[in-house]
Amino acid sequence: MLLIKAVLVLCSATVALASHAVVSGAIFDGMDTTNPRAKGTEIWENPANHAAAAASILTYSASNADFRPAEQPPKALGSNLAAFMKKASTFPGFREKGENDHKLRLDGSFSQFEETIRHHLDDAITARGLRDLIPGYIQDKSLKEWVLSLVVLSKPENSDKVNIKLARVCLTMSRDKSGTAYMEKQTASLKVSNLQVNSNFLAEHAEKFANQIPVYMVHDFIDFFASPKVPDEDNDMIFGDSDSCSKRRQTILSW
Repeated sequence: MLLIKAVLVLCSATVALASHAVVSGAIFDGMDTTNPRAKGTEIWENPANHAAAAASILTYSASNADFRPAEQPPKALGSNLAAFMKKASTFPGFREKGENDHKLRLDGSFSQFEETIRHHLDDAITARGLRDLIPGYIQDKSLKEWVLSLVVLSKPENSDKVNIKLARVCLTMSRDKSGTAYMEKQTASLKVSNLQVNSNFLAEHAEKFANQIPVYMVHDFIDFFASPKVPDEDNDMIFGDSDSCSKRRQTILSW
């Protein structure tokens, strides 16, 4: 219950504003051992396939909450982020593994933003993933309060344990006359909710989930949660200040 309450409380002041925006992304870290030919109950019964099972649950939860980052602009995502967080966090096949809540003292530098998160979490992958979500261009002058939402799915090599991090940073972004985004000195909020897949539960209810939840492979999950880049006035595509590491960390086992 504490996790659920924390999810709903996070950025409550921001979510109440009509002018807030959400940028979303997803990362897979580790080795995806899912058999690409697995279908139906095989996805849910075999722990080797549970990276895809977790990806399916997260994507299904977001779809049901009408949180569709690849299809919706940042402003439209704001009203449904909390609903997605609640659905994902309360899924009975996930175990709560605690959360981290931090204040980030930022000096306006993107590199310092990344270094500060890495220091708090001791997690370079999540820090880089959140930095990659910082918008490089803001079209709408009313959008000042931003939530950077990152879903991190991980499965260590030589292990069938699948872990999930739901990371969110709430901060203020500004724009110059041309629309180029910049970060002012501020204190931002960081929260990371940690979940772990309950493999026994998924296997026990494999038939039910196979009939209820569409299968999304890891690459589908990454694509689904990736907010589109924002076009500037010359139709160039600008988003973060560096290339996304979303797919660079993914290793898929060939069968």
